[in-house]
Amino acid sequence: MKPSFGMGILVAVLLAAALALLGQVSLQGAVTLGLILAGLWTVLSAFVIVDEGARSYYLGWGVIIIGLSLTYFIPVQYAVGLVLIAIVGLIIATAFLSRAPKATGSAAGSPAGGQPSPAS
Repeated sequence: MKPSFGMGILVAVLLAAALALLGQVSLQGAVTLGLILAGLWTVLSAFVIVDEGARSYYLGWGVIIIGLSLTYFIPVQYAVGLVLIAIVGLIIATAFLSRAPKATGSAAGSPAGGQPSPAS
């Protein structure tokens, strides 16, 4: 059976719920654990499961989900601030990495204007 994104998220949620029902973590701890596991699976999926075209999308959402789990450890306004900083960083990184390389010089047989020269 090939692993899928949905299967990994399901495992993350069920594992967190099982630990909460067994009394190993509190309800807030289970939610945090579920978010951390789901975020880690999303980041891992970006490199292993999904196509290269959707890689930055999955990576971005993985970072955001992991950032939301920080509310268990730090105050909510700091966690939201860190998530917003991560979003801005991901936007900048995506825009920088997705730029098409510029051609240096003109192609053979083409004038500098980019229009093909008339055939002789």
